Amino acid sequence: MNRLRRRRGTSVAPPVTLPDDDDLLSEILLRLPPRPSSLPRASLVCKRWRRLVTDPAFHRRFRARHRNPPLIGVFEDYLGYPFFRSVLDPPDLIPRERFRLRLAEDEGGQWRFYGCRHGRVLLFNRAKNEILVWVPDTGDHRRVAVPPEIDGKEKIIWNGAVLSAATADDGFSSCPFKVVLVGVAGNNTQMFACVYCSESGKWSDLISVAAPFLVFFFRDPGILVGHALYWMASGDHGSTILQFDLDDQTPAVIEWPSDSDPNCYTQTWLTEGDCLRVATFSRGSLQMWERKVCSEGVAKWVLQKRYELKNVLNPEIRLNVEYVTKLGYAQDIKVMFVWAAHSVFMLQLDSLQAKKVWESCVIAPIHPYASTYVADYVSLRMHYSSPFIYTRNYGLRKTGKVSRL
Repeated sequence: MNRLRRRRGTSVAPPVTLPDDDDLLSEILLRLPPRPSSLPRASLVCKRWRRLVTDPAFHRRFRARHRNPPLIGVFEDYLGYPFFRSVLDPPDLIPRERFRLRLAEDEGGQWRFYGCRHGRVLLFNRAKNEILVWVPDTGDHRRVAVPPEIDGKEKIIWNGAVLSAATADDGFSSCPFKVVLVGVAGNNTQMFACVYCSESGKWSDLISVAAPFLVFFFRDPGILVGHALYWMASGDHGSTILQFDLDDQTPAVIEWPSDSDPNCYTQTWLTEGDCLRVATFSRGSLQMWERKVCSEGVAKWVLQKRYELKNVLNPEIRLNVEYVTKLGYAQDIKVMFVWAAHSVFMLQLDSLQAKKVWESCVIAPIHPYASTYVADYVSLRMHYSSPFIYTRNYGLRKTGKVSRL
């Protein structure tokens, strides 16, 4: 009984509270996951939090901390019209209108999509012979005329890549960028490259390399592996790989795996150790090739793995495995977008797990877009105070009750 009285009389220590320090709170908020809704949801807690997370300087620190931004959506290339489609669920789902390039729509679909990297999008207008570098997060864009010697007749641009040391926090003012264009010349007997630097505003000279056979076009967007870009070129005798060293600005030709199907859907991708690997994807089979240097110092392709897709993929794809078509590839997360059975799937190359993301009867190229995009604060506040929410089909659906944070 005396013990019980002593316990009841013992005073309870007051709860520990965080110091009233904006710097400390900012450090905590910086560790929120880089999802579009993270900062807007935090801003709904109180005025103090809102003041901190809406500060542009905080946004720059937030992006700098999350240097590997998540995949938030893709751009579908419909005959020169880039349409955005989110791959996230509410409240992170981004409406298609938010990343709408009205310039491309106004000019009648003349823009060819060359890919996304470091928060920027690269497009090429063959009719006007100019490129467009676009930052979807801010809406900023820059048009640059292509060197006049690339006339579109004897020298034809077929692909390109945009590069930057960091993501575009405040449009083009925060970080310079480079653009590498590649094409064919000399009646398809040569492959060339040229580099544009935003700091100098100038193009480099054209750098050419002899093609191993007649090259007609470059099939996929460029892949960055270490300090080099790679494109797959196709021609009258199959496929080859064009390598462009970013340090020396020199092109080189790498032979294609001789034992692979020359007409397969392919994609180069980065592995541990910055090794160049190729995934060949054709006729219901997935093969993983790796380029290794043997003891004699000669590089050659080695088949690492081979999978029969009908044995490993989801049942909904398995029945249509012969008609699987590759649409795009997200290099950083090793995810391939494929079309099968009137639907688009995300295929994880490491685990070979596929996830259905949407239904589609149209087969169009897909360009994955990764960003630490911050959703609009006003629209998110409406999401949590309205009895209606956005659905994946970009329509409104009544919830029956008001959502709360």
